[in-house]
Amino acid sequence: MGHVGVVCGLASEAQALGVPAAVSGARAAAAQREASRLAREGAAALLSVGLAGALAEGLQPGDLLVPARVVEAGGRTHGADAGLAGELGFVLDARSLLGSDRLVASVADKAALFAATGAVAVDMESHAVARAAQAAGLPFLAIRVIADPADTAIPPCAHNSIGPDGRVKVAATLRALLRRPQDLPALLALGRASAVAHARLRALGLARALASLHLAP
Repeated sequence: MGHVGVVCGLASEAQALGVPAAVSGARAAAAQREASRLAREGAAALLSVGLAGALAEGLQPGDLLVPARVVEAGGRTHGADAGLAGELGFVLDARSLLGSDRLVASVADKAALFAATGAVAVDMESHAVARAAQAAGLPFLAIRVIADPADTAIPPCAHNSIGPDGRVKVAATLRALLRRPQDLPALLALGRASAVAHARLRALGLARALASLHLAP
């Protein structure tokens, strides 16, 4: 039977899921490259799994979004596979997820993107994985857990905190924090929200669902 290729932005996301996953380092180009590699290696479907930032009010850390579509700022839309979602125990949400090539950090930017696209959350991998799935003719699904709410900004000291391997650059983040000590409360709040979101990822039981999934090669 064919296997499912999983792409995460962060190493911690892959660890929380407990499944083999390619890690893009929260870089869209790397996510597409890794997804394309998984397709070439025989994946029968592609998943983008991890955290997302809320664009719409009302979404809180730990909320799950399995969107029916992923949209891009330029208007391109990628549909999710309802059959694949059902096989994994999810029901597609009618709301949309925005894929972005850049970090969406400020409250103002989040509000502007929600107004422009209607998407309720944003990440930096799902659109890239969807592109790879479309090019390979494979089913695609995004599974995302909200980390930062729409009214919460990502502090500047954390803007470049993720390395290409998907791990936090601790020393660089601490140096940035020393330059901007006023970011500490926001950084601590972000850490607490991230912990809630990672706990929800662990609770998804994705490893069990993938183990029982049967896909044609």
